[in-house]
Amino acid sequence: MVSWLLLVACGGEEPTQPVVPEVEPFEAASDEARLLTRASLDLRGRRPTPEELDGIEADPDRYESYLAEFVRDEAFGARVRDIYSLEFLTRMDRWNATANDFGLEDEASFATSVGEEPLRMLERIAVEDLSYVELMTGDWTMANETLGAIYPLDYPEDGEGWLPVHWTDGRPKAGVLATNALWWRYGTTQANANRGRANAVSRMFLCTDFLEATVEFDRDVNLLDEDAVLNAIKENEGCVTCHEPLEPMSAFFWGFYYRDTRYEITDYRPEYELLWNEYGGAEPAFNGEPGYSLADLAWSIAADSRYPMCAVSTLFSALVGRPIGAGDGEDLSASREAFLAADLRLRPLFEAILATDTWRESEGVRMVTPDQMASQVEALTGFRFMSEGYDMMQSDRVGVRTLAGGVDGDLVTTVATETTPTMLLVHQRLAEAAARHVVTHDFESPDEAYLLTEIDSTTNPVNGPERMIRQVQLLHRAVFGRTVEKDGPEVQANLDLWDQLYRIDASTHSAWAGLITALLRDPDFLLY
Repeated sequence: MVSWLLLVACGGEEPTQPVVPEVEPFEAASDEARLLTRASLDLRGRRPTPEELDGIEADPDRYESYLAEFVRDEAFGARVRDIYSLEFLTRMDRWNATANDFGLEDEASFATSVGEEPLRMLERIAVEDLSYVELMTGDWTMANETLGAIYPLDYPEDGEGWLPVHWTDGRPKAGVLATNALWWRYGTTQANANRGRANAVSRMFLCTDFLEATVEFDRDVNLLDEDAVLNAIKENEGCVTCHEPLEPMSAFFWGFYYRDTRYEITDYRPEYELLWNEYGGAEPAFNGEPGYSLADLAWSIAADSRYPMCAVSTLFSALVGRPIGAGDGEDLSASREAFLAADLRLRPLFEAILATDTWRESEGVRMVTPDQMASQVEALTGFRFMSEGYDMMQSDRVGVRTLAGGVDGDLVTTVATETTPTMLLVHQRLAEAAARHVVTHDFESPDEAYLLTEIDSTTNPVNGPERMIRQVQLLHRAVFGRTVEKDGPEVQANLDLWDQLYRIDASTHSAWAGLITALLRDPDFLLY
């Protein structure tokens, strides 16, 4: 490399225009590195370390042992929450109540804590190797200080962070079905009579969505006439097809009916459990078996053969990144058998899915979700995009989640699968902020450096060309999982960019920040 600094040092003339070098196409990561990168992003939300990449490239047979390590990594729980947030859709930050309604001042904590409750339950089940049945039958929930202050819970006075706790308002022991978050998210009206809630439960835990059923019904029914609609539900053949199993399920949820939202929204109301009778609904039952409380429904779902199969199908689809297809049957069955053999524990299910040919040999690339973008940037740079207590990549109230291609749990319920202008703008701003942060941190705390481990703020092409080359090589290994040669086109192009950035204000800080920004904005960092 011949930089403009070297030319000036040797008496040469500084070029008046930036030089854009001609470079060969950059080399792709090895197949082993790409596979491990996909696994790490799916299980930990971050890219593998250079040491892990070296290990898999030296011995590809270590792949399954790495899976076992990844599902025991401290970041695995957060990935469980992120993955299932797209299924539960409770990770909202706009609710029908505010922190002020409960005498709290921290609106950010309130807005983001409410929807985390069922996700934290699932995380605990995963990381503590509890049976997935516990999600339906557990007599506990999860809460932090904010929820402990407003919900009827036995959250300890000196408690800190998310802890398993118990309800004190007499609600049935029905696991996730007894959470406030689920029914704040999936509300109801008197006319709807909990049908939307029953369908949400059926969709999430039994993979049966009544709204997707193909039925024909009498279009002469006056949908504006409430009595005519109720009559059609019971007598119209087309309507009965769906409503016959749906109506009895709906009857279990009246304890979460809120006549006065502001004052009743935090508590379960046992006195409302029989409202199904008052509003002309069917008696509580599931699959034809009568029940009396929400706990009966939860236990019946847990005993249904569809429950474990739905768990497998949901996670399989999420990790493969597409709906289940006709050719997935063999691997889907193998994953189900692994799940059953492991007593419905989630860690073995994750490992089984990532060991299938379907996952390992999937063609094409996937785009990282906003959650993965945020977590991999944080792992590499220590930077988390926060403002006023909100995680900007997980918020829409003040953040950029949907702009980045994410879901808000309400109006936007599926992640973007193609890039959009706003997504690229968010990625640009995130990359710029993270790059500035990591350069400042690494120069000020070299013993705890994230990325800049080979150079300091005084290093330049004159006093440390070899160190700069080595640093660029390490950046490519960390960010892309690629090993680049010291005289390769990647190194040359990056150092030329560094030179051009340094010309602007003679700041090594700015030059490295600009270079790292460019790397984090590379398409290879958004795709995996």
